[in-house]
Amino acid sequence: MRKNLTLALVLILSLLWIPGVYAANIPAQQGVITDEARLLSAQEVENLTGLATTGRYTFHVLTVDSLAGSNMSSYAADVYDTWGLKSRDILLLIAYENQLTEISFINPGLQDALDAWSLQQGGAAGNAAINKVLEKYFNPYAKNGDIPEGIRSVIQQMQAIGSSGQSSNTGSGAAGGADAGTAGAGSSPNGSSSRFPLLPVAGGLVLAALLILLLYVAITGMRRRKGLSVQREQLADLLVRANRALESLQPFQGIVQGKTGERVEGISKRLTSRLVEISALQTAGQAPLPPFYRLSALKAAAEQLQQTEGEFRASLEEEEKNIAVVSDADRNVKQQITELKQAAPELEEQRQQAALETGYTLEEIAQNLQELAEETAKADQLELFDPIAAQEITAQAKKRQQQIEQDMQDVGTFDDKLKAFPGVLATTRSRIAGLIDQNSLHNMKVKPYDSLEQASAAASSMEAPLHSGDMDEVRRIGADMDALLTEAVAMTERQAMIRQNNLKDLETVRSTWATLSQRRNELQSRLAGAKNRFARKHLDALEQLLEEAGGTLRQGAAEVPQLETWTSDARGEYDNARSGLDRLLALQDETASSMSSMSSSLDTLEERLDSLSRLFTEGQSRVDAAYKLLHSRGIASQNRFQLSLLPEYTELEQRLASGPYDLDQLEETGRSYASQIASFVEEANRLVRQKEEAERAAQMAMLREQQRREQARRRNSGPPGGGFGGGLGGGRSSGGSSWGGGGGGGRSSGGSSFGGGKSGRSSGGSKW
Repeated sequence: MRKNLTLALVLILSLLWIPGVYAANIPAQQGVITDEARLLSAQEVENLTGLATTGRYTFHVLTVDSLAGSNMSSYAADVYDTWGLKSRDILLLIAYENQLTEISFINPGLQDALDAWSLQQGGAAGNAAINKVLEKYFNPYAKNGDIPEGIRSVIQQMQAIGSSGQSSNTGSGAAGGADAGTAGAGSSPNGSSSRFPLLPVAGGLVLAALLILLLYVAITGMRRRKGLSVQREQLADLLVRANRALESLQPFQGIVQGKTGERVEGISKRLTSRLVEISALQTAGQAPLPPFYRLSALKAAAEQLQQTEGEFRASLEEEEKNIAVVSDADRNVKQQITELKQAAPELEEQRQQAALETGYTLEEIAQNLQELAEETAKADQLELFDPIAAQEITAQAKKRQQQIEQDMQDVGTFDDKLKAFPGVLATTRSRIAGLIDQNSLHNMKVKPYDSLEQASAAASSMEAPLHSGDMDEVRRIGADMDALLTEAVAMTERQAMIRQNNLKDLETVRSTWATLSQRRNELQSRLAGAKNRFARKHLDALEQLLEEAGGTLRQGAAEVPQLETWTSDARGEYDNARSGLDRLLALQDETASSMSSMSSSLDTLEERLDSLSRLFTEGQSRVDAAYKLLHSRGIASQNRFQLSLLPEYTELEQRLASGPYDLDQLEETGRSYASQIASFVEEANRLVRQKEEAERAAQMAMLREQQRREQARRRNSGPPGGGFGGGLGGGRSSGGSSWGGGGGGGRSSGGSSFGGGKSGRSSGGSKW
């Protein structure tokens, strides 16, 4: 008995130890992408992680350097179990040095979808379907060394196949959502899907929608009924306001006349009409409100009532403003009339005092005071029975009073101005005389003294209106006097400034003509020398430009004496001189620009000739450098390139030996000469590049051969067999094939069993 117990204990410990052995040889999972073979960059891992976790299934990718002789399918099954993957998980295993890949999962529904897809493609079911996915979507990329794109392609295709299969086969999808052999919650006993549970769900959704709709109608209807009640209450407030407005008119009714009476009567009629309308509307509003469920009727009634209430409110506010105007006039006009009465004696006293001090009669101001008194008396008569009309008259009287006050102030101001005018006139005349003497303007064509005489005449004409108190005319004459004095000084200062600028610009013109004449002589000398160096066609246009510049210089020089005469004090035609100087300065600028252009053209001819000389002398250096490059790379030229044998070389050498030079012909020959040199140099560079590429290709071939031998050595040095063994459960299917195509490493194996065992595991592999 004790021996049997010991044996059982040993067997149990052995069973517990075996998975530990397997797990010890399986890498720990590092997320959905576990890259033990280091085939992926960090960015590629990040991108593939997002793709692997998006979709119906979650992909788990494991890359290893080598299986070390283990069976691919068994190793994939052990990884799947050790990592604790579920029915929605798919494992993609890649053994890089073995060039093997394997897909493993436990989901009969997904396997059915793969079988259907494979049959449509002309393939077989089972693990052959998985192999077909790998061969079509992984192996082409793996053969080109693009492992990340192969992984991406497999994930996308498997998600697409699984999604289409699950949507077309609900029974298989239910099985895929649980462990193998377990029916989904919605499956019938025979494994087929049932659609009847959808009916209660649909009914529940319809009932919920109806309840929501009823709740919306009830809440909205009650809210609108409440708003309508509030609007009806506001009508009562308007009725109260209208009654109060009518009551405020009672003190005026039967008393006021004229404009005030007409206004009060109009306000009263309009308010009474509004009261009747509001009362009628309020009576109609006593009718029962529409039921809460008649949302449209409630909304229409509220909008109509709101519009009517708004119109009533606006008209009532307007009438309240009209009542305020009447009340203000009644309350304030008496005070305004009193102020006018009190100010009248003071203004009359001021007029009499001003007349006494100045000796002026000021009858215009006296007449205005009389009209002010009449307006005040009229307003006083209307104040009790027609305050509106009294207020309008009072407003006019206020303006007249302010004008009289301003006129009284201006009487003293312009009296002083008239008395001081002779002194101001003398001062202005002295200032103008000083400007004339200082700037020698005795014969200038403008006449500032005429403006002074006009100002003096205006001052004489001011006395009569000032004596009578016609202050509007006095103010106009005073403004004319000031403008004439200011203009007289300004025109003199303007003439002085023009003459000073004329004298300065005359000196500029003289010095500039001398400089331009010297430049013309220099250009003429350069042009004479260029005739011995360059062909005639290069210089004809420049000679014509130089001749035109000479004519311009002679013309300008002839005008200078006339400008000097106009600028002199004897003639005083400063404006004419100014126009002539402006024209000459512009002509000088144009001539200077033309000479600069000619100088630049001559410089360009020299530069073109220098460029051709450098091209000729540097040609041999470029050829020698190309031969030196070929020699340094060990390349021998079959035909020696002789630069001196080129016809262009001989032609350039002869034409550059003596002038005059036809630069157009020389440049055409130079382009052909440079083109042949460039062709030789480019050919030399091509030979060098060709040799360097051949050397790099040989190095790459040697490197690939070394890598191939190293891979062969590592395969031959691995364990002879064994490794991880098969899975524990029955019904496991597995398969393997190579992606390499030919060679000693092209071993493949296959076989699958779907739906038979307890585990329901599907697995398929391929070798690239």
